[in-house]
Amino acid sequence: MKINDLFVQRFVRAQNINIKYLKLLFNDHFVVFLLIAFGASVLGYRQLILSPQLTLIWQSAWWQLFDVLWLIIGLQMGTLVTYFKPADRLYLLSNDYFIAKSYMKRSIEVSTVFASVWQVIFVILLVPVFWQTHVFSFWRVGTLLLFTLSYKLLLLLLLRDSLFLKPRVNLLKYHSRIKYVLFNVIVPGTIMTLILQLPSESIWIFACSWLIVASVCGYFFYIDDKKAGQLALDWTKIVSQAIEHEQRVLHFYATFAEVPNQSRTIKRRKYLDFMIRKLTKQHQVMYRLYLIRLIRDTEVLPLLVRLELVGAVVMYALLRAPIWLIATIAAMTMYLIIFQMIPIYSNTKQKLWTQLLPIDEKAKQKSFQQLAKQVMFMTTILLAMVSLSHGWLTAIVVIIVMYAIGIFLNKLYIPKKIK
Repeated sequence: MKINDLFVQRFVRAQNINIKYLKLLFNDHFVVFLLIAFGASVLGYRQLILSPQLTLIWQSAWWQLFDVLWLIIGLQMGTLVTYFKPADRLYLLSNDYFIAKSYMKRSIEVSTVFASVWQVIFVILLVPVFWQTHVFSFWRVGTLLLFTLSYKLLLLLLLRDSLFLKPRVNLLKYHSRIKYVLFNVIVPGTIMTLILQLPSESIWIFACSWLIVASVCGYFFYIDDKKAGQLALDWTKIVSQAIEHEQRVLHFYATFAEVPNQSRTIKRRKYLDFMIRKLTKQHQVMYRLYLIRLIRDTEVLPLLVRLELVGAVVMYALLRAPIWLIATIAAMTMYLIIFQMIPIYSNTKQKLWTQLLPIDEKAKQKSFQQLAKQVMFMTTILLAMVSLSHGWLTAIVVIIVMYAIGIFLNKLYIPKKIK
């Protein structure tokens, strides 16, 4: 069996799917949001770097902690791409040798390329901060980049090793969270702090030492013919890891475009049960159903919360931005939140038992619009409070704009989407 060809075929198929979704993603409203978000981010970053009020803060040692935390976040970007399917545990059975030797090798190569792009971006974004905090040097930045790239490769190799029935790294085997914190946070954080603290003339010594350590670790994870014949795949972990990665990609696309056939799961959040009891006392049964699906959906609710937090942080960071820009970001945040709520109605409508309920379709739509109106009201309050940091005039303009966009969404956009 040509396992190499199998991975290449799946890689090409996955990229074709990505291209299809990217065409949906780069629609008009996403391009507008992207331009506004990019401009706001550049403006906020420039103000953060050049603001004279922050001169004393740049001299603080706390900025090194920020640098390390930022790079640690960058290390979490990018994972092992395998493209395995649930049926592989049957059709690829007894091909563990070829998968371990060839298929997983290609997987590591592709995953490293994707992950390296993230590491380069995160390091480059820190260069102005290094300059302001007076720790900038080409050797230091180069060593940080070398470390993040090589350490991310080692993390990918460690993840691949965990997909075998008998992994070679058995440290904290039954304590996955502690193992994750150790290898993904504590160890890289300690080494990055050391790189930032070292004198410039000693960094090259550390870079050479790290290259030796990374090479030894890479050789330890290398799979030759002998090792490949002794490895057995843990198909339960392999399939779950591949499906989880695929769902994360689809959820990213679903932020700005409708993705068909996306699986949904629910999880009871007991700490939000009081909201269900409070808000559903004087509402129809369909309103209760939509509210429960919103609160207990494992994807929609966290996504709405993240969108609101991102919008609030961007608005707060624009210290000297014009009022129209802040109001536009607030309006775009409101639109994206409602855009993400639409699948709650469409997915509920697809359930057969909801179609059998003796409830008029207009009543169902009215219940969903009532829930959307409450979400828009809470979003308006949050973003208006954030805009107060820019002055009362900005807060008033934000409230007026969000009220206007709320009327548009509730009267025109939502009815058109759920009809």
